[in-house]
Amino acid sequence: MARLLLHSDRLEVILSTAEKTLSLRRENIVVPRSSIRSATLTDDPWIWVRGIRAPGTAIPLTLAVGQWKFHGGKDFLVLKGTKPSVVIDTTDEEFSRLIITTKHGMELVSKLQLDAKPVKKSPRVRKTTPQVTPKPKRVSTPKTDADAPAADAAPPATDITTDATAVVTVETAAAAAKTRAPVRRPRAQKAPKSTPAADDSAPTDTV
Repeated sequence: MARLLLHSDRLEVILSTAEKTLSLRRENIVVPRSSIRSATLTDDPWIWVRGIRAPGTAIPLTLAVGQWKFHGGKDFLVLKGTKPSVVIDTTDEEFSRLIITTKHGMELVSKLQLDAKPVKKSPRVRKTTPQVTPKPKRVSTPKTDADAPAADAAPPATDITTDATAVVTVETAAAAAKTRAPVRRPRAQKAPKSTPAADDSAPTDTV
């Protein structure tokens, strides 16, 4: 059975001679601790298997040792039966996932969690709502007769001027027409011609 050694800077998976033979691998697996993304315990490790074996050895639900390739990379498995196992996801490493059957999975996961620095919660910022000052109400004063518009007292000046002009124009035209008409004067009657009367005072010739 593979052994897991957790160092201060790395996690080392030590394979036995049989496991190296079945997986066609000569070296152990070393993963930096900074590359470990998550570690999960499982009682059914077979549901975590993905891809196809290449290369390695597999007996369904009994044994799986070697590499499994999938569309996003490859995983390394050391599974024996349905015993508890640990699932370790990594980033930027040779294997994206390690699935190892081990009795010390709980201890490994607890140590990885203790080393993680607690995330400090940022202080909550209280949201201040802006204070809105109420607008002063407008006091309506009753209108008096003095406040009435001047337009109500008299009609527009333009209308009066227009009407007056029209009246004056008509009267002026009538007067002009009368003035221009010829005035017929009555003819004076001729006085009858009068004969001069004999003057009694004039001297008369006597024969």
